[in-house]
Amino acid sequence: MLVDSSVWVDFFSSRPGPAGAELRRMIEDSEPLALTGIVVTEVLQGITRDAGRIERFLGEWDMLEPKGRETYRAAAAIYRLARGKGISLTTIDTLIAAIALEHGASIFTLDHNFSRIARITGLVLHRF
Repeated sequence: MLVDSSVWVDFFSSRPGPAGAELRRMIEDSEPLALTGIVVTEVLQGITRDAGRIERFLGEWDMLEPKGRETYRAAAAIYRLARGKGISLTTIDTLIAAIALEHGASIFTLDHNFSRIARITGLVLHRF
């Protein structure tokens, strides 16, 4: 399962919400979690405290990375498909979705753009 930055931000906040609590449970239960470089970048950009500790903590999980040029083509195809249906998405979200799809991973996110992507692709979202 690829954990999106929105969930990590909730997890690291001083008052985590339900998503942060669910991620904590998943970590305690040793469920298989993964990140991608984009997610790590987004999380580390927003850090105002304990950056080194958080960076080491994030390093404990597998990284799902683009497998090559095809990943970027797939992300562009998702973007075009959505645009054709009147759905506006960001390049970053389409790339994260393409990476998850190519690795057969579901996404745990609070970002509603991924619900839009799931409606038009085979993307699976973690429900909690």
